[in-house]
Amino acid sequence: MKEKTVKDLIRELDQNHKSISDIIVYYLENIQKYDGYLNAIAEINPDIDHIIEDLELHPKKSMLHGIPIVIKDNIQTHDKMHTTANSYALKDYIAPFDATIVKKLREAGMVLLGKTNLSEFAYFMSYDDMPSGYGSLHGQVVNPYDKEIDPLGSSTGSAVSVAADLIPISIGTETNGSLMAPAYKNSITSIKPSLGFVSRYGIIPISQFQDTAGPMGKTVEDCAMLLDVIYGYDENDSSTNICKSYEPHFYEATKNHVKNKKIGILNYKYKDFKYSDEDSKIIEEAKHIFTSLGASVIEIEFELDDLRNDETLLNEFNHDLNAYFESVKDTCPIHSLKELIEFNENNKERCLKYGQSIFTGALNTSGDLQDFEYKKIKDNQMEIASKLEKTLKYYGLDAAISTIRNSYAPIYGSPTISVPAKALTDLNPISLVFFGKKYDDENLITIAHHYEVHSNHRIPPKINKG
Repeated sequence: MKEKTVKDLIRELDQNHKSISDIIVYYLENIQKYDGYLNAIAEINPDIDHIIEDLELHPKKSMLHGIPIVIKDNIQTHDKMHTTANSYALKDYIAPFDATIVKKLREAGMVLLGKTNLSEFAYFMSYDDMPSGYGSLHGQVVNPYDKEIDPLGSSTGSAVSVAADLIPISIGTETNGSLMAPAYKNSITSIKPSLGFVSRYGIIPISQFQDTAGPMGKTVEDCAMLLDVIYGYDENDSSTNICKSYEPHFYEATKNHVKNKKIGILNYKYKDFKYSDEDSKIIEEAKHIFTSLGASVIEIEFELDDLRNDETLLNEFNHDLNAYFESVKDTCPIHSLKELIEFNENNKERCLKYGQSIFTGALNTSGDLQDFEYKKIKDNQMEIASKLEKTLKYYGLDAAISTIRNSYAPIYGSPTISVPAKALTDLNPISLVFFGKKYDDENLITIAHHYEVHSNHRIPPKINKG
């Protein structure tokens, strides 16, 4: 079976060309063939045979019934799988309850095939040259296009598993770039939804003000289908209160047209910044696609600011990680950030290959979200981070595009989408990044989908184990 999208698999299941078991066997064989090199998969679900049998006997629960998925291993599952954040300190941790989004996957009849490796503690452990995709438990994730390409960010295993066709779709998480960056570097698509659209309950945190889970797939359509499943209100996560009064239909948004949409090209004003010739060609192609479909495209100047994100994240991580450990204290072997640091010190050879300077920096903060100095920096940061949103509204834009990511959207909580913008045959992956207004995810999905289907740049990797 050649590489398929989720939409392709749904069609094959509906037409009885393939069974759920056939599909699962295909992906398990790919994992066996390639993952010894790629190291994207942390654990295969030991209940997989039972899950398949159960789903094949029961009526279809949703559009994604029978579709296999893997999730980042900072997302809890209450089963025989571990939740480790790719940390040796959590190697034996079995979570006491399903994360809310895991419940939604099960309710939709998706096949939870396993968990993916990540940069340890979502790449918020050390400033000291710790590579993306590395963790003390399972080691280093490798980019399937070329081992010289940084898999980037923290959701590396979730991105690599999709790119290498070990799975049709996955879930990653982002605080500041960890969905967009690995999607970009592994030539796949990802949607970072507006903050509050997806519950974080049962996900090991960095910051309650920025964290969100999101889909990673081969197409915008596939990601939109998954976002429909994991979206929704959760009484355990107050950020999802927005969902009480808002009922989006993300997959349906891919069927809308872009005629009369207004799109801005971000020309960054930062030192002597200039788009490369290759980037400029990609942006011109996107402009041509959108104008040919009846949209208008304008260029806007956008000055990049220092958002001082680390200063706030350290304090938030101290507060939120300790709160998380407290919530699972009866089953988790680690009970605080301080204990985590001590465990790593006691297992230095295994755990501190790249140090833990972020952990110790966070421990030295107050961990108090009402701290005067912290709030002063946070308020100023959010005011600056709102600039992209205000720019979109000022120009009446439905979206902005660039080949360069920025931190405004993840800090402010706005949606972003990354779509491959070239056939990746060299060591320089490039994607087009779409920036939207908060809670306007459907509009952004429509625009990104039309770019994707009219450019169609992604090619699968030729995995070279050398």
